Amino acid sequence: GRGWRIAVSDEVRPLWTTPSALADGLGAEFDRLEAEGEAGGLRFGRDFRTKLFAVEGGWISWTALDDDFHSMRVALKFDETGVVTEAGGRMLRHPYETCPRAIESLRNLIGANVATPGAHNQIKERVPRTEGCLHVADMVTIAFRAFRISKGHEMPDGWKGDEARKRIIELLPNVRDTCVSFAIEH
Repeated sequence: GRGWRIAVSDEVRPLWTTPSALADGLGAEFDRLEAEGEAGGLRFGRDFRTKLFAVEGGWISWTALDDDFHSMRVALKFDETGVVTEAGGRMLRHPYETCPRAIESLRNLIGANVATPGAHNQIKERVPRTEGCLHVADMVTIAFRAFRISKGHEMPDGWKGDEARKRIIELLPNVRDTCVSFAIEH
């Protein structure tokens, strides 16, 4: 079958050739590409990392982005209900002189409530791309998700299986229909 192709050195090889190979997560092809990337075939890499810490009065989410052009950090403090109470960040590496100004836009997130439906719309409204940065917005989105994920895993003893899933949807309505496990029709 005909599949996507990727250039590796001067040779062109099929990236995957059948839908089942793609469904298998590229299997051996991924392993091969990763090994070749480490040997010099990699053209670009980007890593996101996030951690959520319980602190007095709430939570701090620390998110990092590192790639060939950027090294950025965003920290958001949430109270127990999911309201952003503090926000800040740093750009350790950036391609343009103006980039660090995007960190200033994080202040606009103070007061945003991550636990409400439409939380991601608040990011767009409070940190417009012309005042912020797509990468900073991505990091904030990851931080918001980290908070919601942690709250979803705070289940009382005895909550298991489908009962727990339904209670999470009830307690955190913004997770409704975000994936197959939280689909209402599931």
